[in-house]
Amino acid sequence: MARPAAVVLLAALAIIVAVSATGSPFLGSAFSAGAVDAGAPVIPILFPMLQRVAWEDTWGAPRSGGRSHEGNDLLVPKMTKLVAVVDGKLDWMNFDGKLSSYNGLPYYNLLLRGDDGNDYFYIHLNNDTPGTDDGKGGTANAYAPGLTNGTHVKAGRVIGYAGDSGNAEDTASHLHFEIHRGGYKNPIDPYPSLKAAMTYDEWVAAGGGPLGTAPGSTTTTSGSGATTTTKPPTTTTTKPPTTTTTESVDPGPGGQLDPGAPPFDDVKTSDWFYEDLATVYAAGVVNGSGGVFRPYGRVTRAQFAAFLVRGFAPASLEPAAPTHPVFTDVPPSFWGYKEIAAAAESGLVRGTGDGTRFAPNALITRAQMATMIFRALGVAEQASRLAAVGDDRASRVFPDVPVNYWAAGEIAEVQSLGLVTGGSDGRFRPEESTNRAQAVTVIARALRLTEGGEGG
Repeated sequence: MARPAAVVLLAALAIIVAVSATGSPFLGSAFSAGAVDAGAPVIPILFPMLQRVAWEDTWGAPRSGGRSHEGNDLLVPKMTKLVAVVDGKLDWMNFDGKLSSYNGLPYYNLLLRGDDGNDYFYIHLNNDTPGTDDGKGGTANAYAPGLTNGTHVKAGRVIGYAGDSGNAEDTASHLHFEIHRGGYKNPIDPYPSLKAAMTYDEWVAAGGGPLGTAPGSTTTTSGSGATTTTKPPTTTTTKPPTTTTTESVDPGPGGQLDPGAPPFDDVKTSDWFYEDLATVYAAGVVNGSGGVFRPYGRVTRAQFAAFLVRGFAPASLEPAAPTHPVFTDVPPSFWGYKEIAAAAESGLVRGTGDGTRFAPNALITRAQMATMIFRALGVAEQASRLAAVGDDRASRVFPDVPVNYWAAGEIAEVQSLGLVTGGSDGRFRPEESTNRAQAVTVIARALRLTEGGEGG
């Protein structure tokens, strides 16, 4: 005799929760165990995307300003469909064109006020036109059609699309997902609940039906396999939010993913560039993506220009960006438009060819990096510094930089200051590209030099 659908679903949930400490049968080995908060309950929810993705538990990780991370970040491509994790009512959707206090661009979040008595916060929804990073996508590319504040949705319904709005604009696209037990603002670590969650298809295959046996309940499994249900403490049952329910909120840098916030998962204190990275991070020069720094990733001209202006001319970033592009291939919609314009205005960068183009996405060469660093040390002092280099200094320093090379003087000067070095064979390789670790090392040395310290 077939069992009722609800019985099948509860049995499936029991299995998932029972193995959540060692890995769900649906999850496999793709997930990191993470730093799970042992006190966090498992809330019966669906996974917030149609397909499961890999992520790590960064709940409680330190963020700038003494804050801590209040959710988990699931890195996915822009426009990845997001679904309601439970039945509930939508709120805090930004249909009024409010701009982020972090960067002045439209931001899109939503709060799902669950019928189970808990609130679920989806942050960094998409604000771009598909295929771009223009910040002009509007609500049609942030929220699913037909939804508005107050709409009641069923679990599994597509409600929005992942992106990088808010203070994630300089990071990889992702969903920052929070669970507030009993109502906003009572955040708990969502990792155990996400790890135990079914996808929509798995839920349907298990028979559908209610995700829990009581509003706000949590499910655990004993060693004998018996499933028990516990309601949340009465002190945290449904609680009205501190914000007007129809008002969208810009959390700013309020605990979610910070661009480049330490610790970087792919950087060790023993790495040769660690101290230099710490220097430029403290100076606000670099921003990592999704908690990683990618030290051996290549650096573009736009990225290095952004590094330079943040480190050596941060005040130039305060005025509004010019409305007329400085370079024909860097439109206002380009992610680094303001940084490149400010760097050009400060004399840190120049165009290519006849000076009208910048080639922002071209990989920066070691010669170009040395030249930009030289300019950053003080445009007014360039003439005297170059005069001191001497006509044949460059060729004597690096055998592959002839005296008539276009950047010979600048390369020789920054080498004499201890900012750049050659390889083990003594060659500089001026036309080769550089990586992020090398770039931040050069910038850190230059910063120390301008502060009266030693470059190297």
